[in-house]
Amino acid sequence: MSAPHTITVRTVDYGPVDLPEPSWCVKAHRDDIHRADIHHQGVEQPAVMHIPGRGDVPFLTAFLSQYPFAEHGDRGVWVAVEIEGEHYEFGPAGLGDLAATLTSHALYTLLPLRARLQSLSEEL
Repeated sequence: MSAPHTITVRTVDYGPVDLPEPSWCVKAHRDDIHRADIHHQGVEQPAVMHIPGRGDVPFLTAFLSQYPFAEHGDRGVWVAVEIEGEHYEFGPAGLGDLAATLTSHALYTLLPLRARLQSLSEEL
């Protein structure tokens, strides 16, 4: 693990802002933004499904996220997940709930639909 380092972001409301850069942050920081908009972002990790005729389609992209100078809400690290084009931030409990919902949907909806589809296909 590398030693933490400090970065400087030029803001429109506070001038140059020095702050520690987390080791997991992979996105370049923009200058000329408001201090509250400084954002640390980790590697985007999508689920990917191969769709015949379309190729690999990413969905439910997740990444570590932090707004260290957020004016409202928590300034801690979250996991952001893209759902229907919007990013929602989850803490450990919420991320566990999301994983449980996805698992439940796969087990109790998608797999039974697969079995039903298979039986219908065999009837033809």
